[in-house]
Amino acid sequence: MGSRLAADAGGTFTDIVFIDGTSGRVRVSKVLSTPAAPDDAVVAGVAEVAGREELARVEFFLHGMTVGLNSLLQRRGSVVGLLATRGFRDILEVRRGDRASAYDPKWRPQPPLVPRHLRQPVTERVDAHGVVLTPLDAQDVLDALALFQEEGVQSIAVAYLHAYLNPENELATARVLREAGFRGDISLSHEVSGEFREYERTSTTVVDAFIKPGTAHYLRRLKGRLDEQGLAAPCLVTRSGGGSMRFEDAEERCFETIMSGPVAGALGCGEVCRRLGIPSAIAADVGGTSFDCCLITDGRPRVTYQGTIDGMPLQSPWVDIRSIGAGGGSIAYLDEGSLLRVGPRSAGSLPGPACYGRGGEEPTVTDAAAWLGMLADGRLAGGMRLDFDSARRALDTVGVPLGFTTDETAVGILRIVAAAMAQAIRSITVECGEDPRQAALMMFGGAGPLFGTLLAEELEVAHIMVPEFAGGFSAWGLLQQDITHSAARTCLRPLDEAGLAEASAVLTDLCEGLTARTPGAAPRGDVALEAAVDLRYVGQQYTLTIPVAEERYRFRADTEALRDAFEEEYERTYSHRLTADVELVAVRATMRLPLPSLAQADAADPLPVLEEAPGRIDAYSLSLGKRTPFDVRHRARLGATGSLTGPAILLEDTCTTYVDAGYMLEVGPSGVLDMRRTEV
Repeated sequence: MGSRLAADAGGTFTDIVFIDGTSGRVRVSKVLSTPAAPDDAVVAGVAEVAGREELARVEFFLHGMTVGLNSLLQRRGSVVGLLATRGFRDILEVRRGDRASAYDPKWRPQPPLVPRHLRQPVTERVDAHGVVLTPLDAQDVLDALALFQEEGVQSIAVAYLHAYLNPENELATARVLREAGFRGDISLSHEVSGEFREYERTSTTVVDAFIKPGTAHYLRRLKGRLDEQGLAAPCLVTRSGGGSMRFEDAEERCFETIMSGPVAGALGCGEVCRRLGIPSAIAADVGGTSFDCCLITDGRPRVTYQGTIDGMPLQSPWVDIRSIGAGGGSIAYLDEGSLLRVGPRSAGSLPGPACYGRGGEEPTVTDAAAWLGMLADGRLAGGMRLDFDSARRALDTVGVPLGFTTDETAVGILRIVAAAMAQAIRSITVECGEDPRQAALMMFGGAGPLFGTLLAEELEVAHIMVPEFAGGFSAWGLLQQDITHSAARTCLRPLDEAGLAEASAVLTDLCEGLTARTPGAAPRGDVALEAAVDLRYVGQQYTLTIPVAEERYRFRADTEALRDAFEEEYERTYSHRLTADVELVAVRATMRLPLPSLAQADAADPLPVLEEAPGRIDAYSLSLGKRTPFDVRHRARLGATGSLTGPAILLEDTCTTYVDAGYMLEVGPSGVLDMRRTEV
């Protein structure tokens, strides 16, 4: 059985997990990220967990990254030119005419990624049935290319009206551009998305063109450096919708990797829930820069088919993760009204929190936790020792003007950031008709286990879980990902026998295309296919996605069964049903090629930098509202069935678990820590 290696590159830390295929032993590493060159941290972390001979035995390398996401958020991508159907060049600015903040008079939409002078109209037209009404005017394309070359355009996005039905004019445009000598990247909207909604499809195509050169260059550079270290295994990157894809495929479909990093932890949480039979859980990942949360139901994270980044919609499978700027490095400050605020600005990995002693002077969440004793005596993995005096000085910059003691300032920072985290969780539970009190709260990430009891109090959650390898859990989640490809196509038809037959034919086409993109998918063998349709009531704008059984790439269902399934889901979502007719809107297909079974993970090899736990310290109890003695122990000392009663602090290589007064902790199956409320 081969070994497996995973790397999750976050905004502050990069986590590496290596599982030896022979012994099942696990090695973990957490190194400071290198935002200017993310591959530096990945390569350094890999060198810590595996030597050249071990890398030669690795069967798969899996990667979660934020390269594309950071490129979008920072607006640091390639110079993009957009070719649009004449009359539609301004679709990125017209958008849908709505407001993200209806009652904020100062709200303004983010400017488009492509300025107007680089959005060029082209004479061509395809109608809503896919009929070419006006052939492509090649001269318009050549004129636009001349302008693009003068302006230093590196990527061209082509998004024509109704190209998802008939791509003839888009394909002709690509030929004209190549024949004219353009050697940059070309993103065609019908290849990016087979769905209608012109604004969303255009936005997705532009995003793909914007991040493609940088993302593709990063993936090629990382693979080359890993090859030099002795890695000969296929390299896979996680998709925003779950599953993984080869680096080579990701270079062509960069837009599918936007949420590659944040998704990994949610997928790992789903795997743990399936193993332990937990019906509902909230995955809560607290990193150095952000807080990511996702609802897990029946062992699977909720998946949508459109996401939004910085106001830009993307038509792509999308694990429904809500992210806010609330992590260990989030900076506390006083706003114009002298109110204490936290985030979203982060100290990142350089200079990092003040207590890191790397030049940071602004107070952060980590400084607050360190000062309150939640990180014990401040000895961390990697040989780092926290500087408590620097933490106090930073906290006092915001506390003294308010008349707060250092303790009061630190507690205030933690409660503010916890309230923001709780609100993000409510957006994926309460606002979606789910009760968070009925779910387990799974805390992971470098700072996640610090916040378990505090978040449980905010949400009235009774059950907290901390998985094994919690500090590098996102990297562990990467190890479980099958090779996955998906496709969708709009198919607007009534839900009747004729409409379902046409949708079934569309499914066949989609599956044949996915088979060509999925290595090992022919013959079918162990490849799993998931089929679904988007349905809505006639006259409505939006849809619900309903899974449908298939057989030989054809739907195995009748119209009545589909309507019943749709109406049940509609009632569960909106609490009522309508008497209107139902129509088909889109067909969806996902093909999964399972990776070979993973060796059963054994205990992790400890990093040598952690010294013996101090045994007992005075730290702040958030439930008691005062400092009190805390027991300090190493997680490894608890064994497979140990337990302890708070107040206590549990240390491990890559994170710290804070067990407040009034909570009991037990080691459960698969090494998961179970925390439950007792009494204060």
